Amino acid sequence: MKSIWTAGVALLLAGALAGAVERRSGMQCEERADRACEIREMHMPSTGSLAVDAAPNGGIHVQAWENNEILVRAKVEAWGASKEEARDTLGKVKVKAERGSVAATGPGSGVSGWFNNGPKWSVSYEVFVPPKQDLELKSVNGGVHVEGVRGRMKLETVNGGLDLAQVAGRVEGETVNGGVHVRLSGPKWDGEELNVHTVNGGVTLELPESYNASLKAETVNGGMHSDFPGANVTKAGAFGIGPKTMEQKLGEGGAPIHLETVNGGVHVQRKTA
Repeated sequence: MKSIWTAGVALLLAGALAGAVERRSGMQCEERADRACEIREMHMPSTGSLAVDAAPNGGIHVQAWENNEILVRAKVEAWGASKEEARDTLGKVKVKAERGSVAATGPGSGVSGWFNNGPKWSVSYEVFVPPKQDLELKSVNGGVHVEGVRGRMKLETVNGGLDLAQVAGRVEGETVNGGVHVRLSGPKWDGEELNVHTVNGGVTLELPESYNASLKAETVNGGMHSDFPGANVTKAGAFGIGPKTMEQKLGEGGAPIHLETVNGGVHVQRKTA
């Protein structure tokens, strides 16, 4: 009787955990006449650092959870002249998740594939990690999102936005064509620094009323605004045209937060809730 009861409890707990993960997942497959799609799930032990390469086509969403392991969900899509061709390509896409590294290969991978109109497949990732985790995330065509993670992070994409929420540690993020949105909470930046950069896109930073940090923001072609008093904006060019820098001590100051764009505005926004 005891063994039956124990097994039942284990099944209930497993079902509850699976349900919790399912509720958090935002991935869905939508197939069309010329497309095929499937979601693959993999588990890895946490080693304290994780590298995810979503190039050439795919976004990355990393979120902290309470488990001491890494769950990777890979949304694999392929397209072609027909459904059969798309499914054939889908079957040739391999996603490898092991030893703290996640990446995919498929038809047309590498430089030679780009001379044939590029790979006809993409892999986007939804990853759940322990709250303390170093991250190295890369994409070419896809956005990068990180939520609730503390560690050393290097986040890079070319065509896609950066979205960071409740992160901490030493964080460096950059994109070429995409906006940057950072949402923080607590009394101060918890870690060494936050440094985010884009070329073509705006930067928005949301902070609580009583946040403490040393802020520096830069843009060339765009406006600058802070909801917090005491922002000092300097302009290098004549008639207000050219590079602009905004420096501000928030609260009692603290760790450096650096925001930079070339073609876009910068908005430091006070969180209302």
